[in-house]
Amino acid sequence: MSWRVEYTPYAWPAIVTTACLAVLAVYAWRRRSVPGALPFVALMICGIQWALGSGLELASGTLSGKIFWAGFQGAWHIPAATAGLWFALDYADLRRWLVRRNFVLAAVPPVLWLLLTLTNDIHHSLWSGFSLRGPVQLVYNSVAWILLGYAYSLGVTTVLVFAWLFWRSPLHRLPVGLCLCGQVAVRAAYGLRMAGALPDMPVDPVVLTFNFTAAMYALALFRFRLFNLIPIARGTVIDQMREGMLVLDTDRRIMDLNPAAERILGVSAARARGADVTGLMPGCGLGDGSEIELGTGGAIRHFAIHFSDLTDRRGHRVGTLILLDDVTAQKQAQAQLLEQQRALATHRERDRVARELHDTLGQVLGYLKMQAEVAQKFLDQDTPSEAKRRLARLAAAAQGAQTDVREYILAARTGVSAGANFLRTLQTYVQRFSEIYGIAARLDVSPELGEGAFEPMVEAQLLRIIQEALSNVRKHAQAAGVDVRIRAGGGNAEAVIQDDGIGFDPARLRSDGGQTYGLRVMSERANEVGGAVRVDSAPGAGTRVVVSVPLFRPRAASD
Repeated sequence: MSWRVEYTPYAWPAIVTTACLAVLAVYAWRRRSVPGALPFVALMICGIQWALGSGLELASGTLSGKIFWAGFQGAWHIPAATAGLWFALDYADLRRWLVRRNFVLAAVPPVLWLLLTLTNDIHHSLWSGFSLRGPVQLVYNSVAWILLGYAYSLGVTTVLVFAWLFWRSPLHRLPVGLCLCGQVAVRAAYGLRMAGALPDMPVDPVVLTFNFTAAMYALALFRFRLFNLIPIARGTVIDQMREGMLVLDTDRRIMDLNPAAERILGVSAARARGADVTGLMPGCGLGDGSEIELGTGGAIRHFAIHFSDLTDRRGHRVGTLILLDDVTAQKQAQAQLLEQQRALATHRERDRVARELHDTLGQVLGYLKMQAEVAQKFLDQDTPSEAKRRLARLAAAAQGAQTDVREYILAARTGVSAGANFLRTLQTYVQRFSEIYGIAARLDVSPELGEGAFEPMVEAQLLRIIQEALSNVRKHAQAAGVDVRIRAGGGNAEAVIQDDGIGFDPARLRSDGGQTYGLRVMSERANEVGGAVRVDSAPGAGTRVVVSVPLFRPRAASD
């Protein structure tokens, strides 16, 4: 074979293609650690060999040289198609298809094609002749057409992978769109040439499309950063997020979800896509920041839901992003903290009750002893009338003490205990107070004050304050009815105990008698939890006790 080379202007397109592809290969090689870069280098090398063979064929001065370089070009058809699909799968993050077994199987046809090309003069399995219409065209046999059909199917698959990535990932849309244009141009030109549908030309039309494809790849690489780490890192971060992420369309159908969301929902991405989100997450219709429970039995987990609108470049809403944040550990820590607070509140309440019993019932028992001694003295002095008067006082005091004891027992039985519902406990106490003492008592609580509105210490003190206020109504107000209303506002709750009794003049209260002791106890209880008590009353106008206490403010587990 003669290696004589002659100048021809028709070789310039192939030379330009070779140079452009070489620049792209070097650029990608310097970023070979980025997914997709290494197979892109392989694709460029295959394209360089193809374009170089085309240029040398056109410049060859002998027929044998042209035939040799035509075969050299053809040797890279299947390797180029294989490298193109490898590049598409790797860049589209479909690496699950690039396992070792598939990689070995995919390498068999290119290696077989290269071996048959090198030995074709011996067996003529690939081509048995050639045509000189324009560039040399090999006349392929049936075995070659089978392998070339396989190569073309790889090319079509590459186009489909890029089209899927273009539709699925707006972040990659511009660079992938350019790659898609280049791939479609090459596949269309190659298919038309192999089908004989193109007119005879002095230059291989497929090599001409290489220039267009190289320009598309150059734009994708240099202008739109095809191998920029930011988009790839974003995809990696989303896949490795601890929080579950779901993307919904405007009809609340699941369009995509990350692996964490798959684990949380217990469903595969393939099954979840296209499904209505409410079927997998019944509580997702709640507001932003709300919580839902997923799982059953001991495997129940708590998740906070966060919503964000997804918009296009024109600001039009195109879907919704949902983030699922596992707050189970925080909930458990919070429950443990509340349990500790409840135990502390119970302990303090026992100490306070002991002091109150000492200060109240202790004094009453001392008074009873004194009256009994005085009555005994008058009996010894044979003054029965005075003795009877003292005994009457003793009986009245004993009756009052019995009533107070019954009230303490009622209060103790309706105290806030572990796992008890505060508002239900309060409702039970108000109802029993009304039944026992014949005073129409009514409770009205605003709807926003549900379970967990107060810390355990606040619950304990607020319940005792209301009990003390109702006890004062029983003892002093001579009321027919009393209303207990609890409202929320500004981070605090306000409890109002309003009776229709005789009222009193607060200015005339003495610091050591009357109702002052009960009011002092209520104020002390409120101050312990950062609250306050105010009493409004006037003779004949009833009494209004206003209690302000803080609402529950969740704390982090580390606080």
